[in-house]
Amino acid sequence: MRGKTGRGTEQRGTGMVRGTILQLRRRCGKPQCRCAEGEPHVSWALSYSEKGHTRMLTVPPEDLPALRDDLKRYRSAYADLERQALAGIAQWRRRKA
Repeated sequence: MRGKTGRGTEQRGTGMVRGTILQLRRRCGKPQCRCAEGEPHVSWALSYSEKGHTRMLTVPPEDLPALRDDLKRYRSAYADLERQALAGIAQWRRRKA
């Protein structure tokens, strides 16, 4: 994904990302633009929380497949961790009884 500098990252789609992909539809406000009466402009963003605040990172359309893969990896790892935590709780319950 590109940041505000416009530079691409070296590796794409190899990590984990927490958040949600959103499609933003906006009108630019220019009276002569096609969006004034027609379809609004469309862009994609990753919405995520950081230190209690919602943040958004715009994502170029060509990076969406890699981002979806990263989100999938995060959700899978989170589900595995949750299963492990519940198994640990079950062990502590048996131990207490």
